[in-house]
Amino acid sequence: MTIDNNVQIPSTNSEKKDRREWTVMNLFIQSYQNFPARGEVSKSERPDFIVDTPSKRIGIELTELKYDREDSEFNMRAHEDFLNQVMCYAESAYLKSEIDSSLPLVVDVRFSERISPLVAQCDSRDSEKKAELMRLGLAQEIANIVSENLPVATGKQYIVDRTSKYGDMHLPSFIEKIAITNVSGLLKEHLWYASISTRVKPLSIQSISQRIKDKDKKLEGYDTGCDEQWLLIVQNSFLMSAKFDPIAANKALKHKYPAKFDRVLIFERSHAKVTELKILKE
Repeated sequence: MTIDNNVQIPSTNSEKKDRREWTVMNLFIQSYQNFPARGEVSKSERPDFIVDTPSKRIGIELTELKYDREDSEFNMRAHEDFLNQVMCYAESAYLKSEIDSSLPLVVDVRFSERISPLVAQCDSRDSEKKAELMRLGLAQEIANIVSENLPVATGKQYIVDRTSKYGDMHLPSFIEKIAITNVSGLLKEHLWYASISTRVKPLSIQSISQRIKDKDKKLEGYDTGCDEQWLLIVQNSFLMSAKFDPIAANKALKHKYPAKFDRVLIFERSHAKVTELKILKE
């Protein structure tokens, strides 16, 4: 498999998004046993990726599984932006540290819902300043924790939470858990990301159905030269809170969904697990 991702990525939001998508795609390729063994993967616009194999061309659209908070008045976009900035700062702080940062890591941080009201109220210059100080402070603490808990072996994952003495002593009050995975030999670049608040509706038939419907509407505008169109729905496993219902989740993954795509896959990026959903082709 040839992957065309040797492009210099500047620091614009669009290019950061492309870089992030490349990293997720590379992790998916390593995790999905049925991914074509021969071919060339390239970045596209609609869909996000094109896979050219000797026998066919496959378009892959990558999307996040969207969750709705129970408190509907909460500003979810502001919350996500805040946490994404924290993770960008944390990765930057780690890369500037004295630790050997050449070791590629997947770092998944689950933040407490207690941070949510503070983010939502950042609507004045004074509160914005406080929010920035909070971002920087959290980022440095995350970078320090990662530096002190580096998995040595490829595929090894460390979980830092309050069940361990280290986590109980070092985790900031706004962070519930940090998962650090060594992906050397699998990825060339780091992937640092945040879980949104734990007060969300869990994985369900409804949440998957809605995501498929949203993407089905845009399929007509995708590359018409593709023989197959795949939808890759990325799920952050750490979104599953104490309210997580394993029975409902199992039903969601076994359900048969109406879809215009040829394949619909759920990718749990925290555990590098891929589930191909059953679909009713429309």
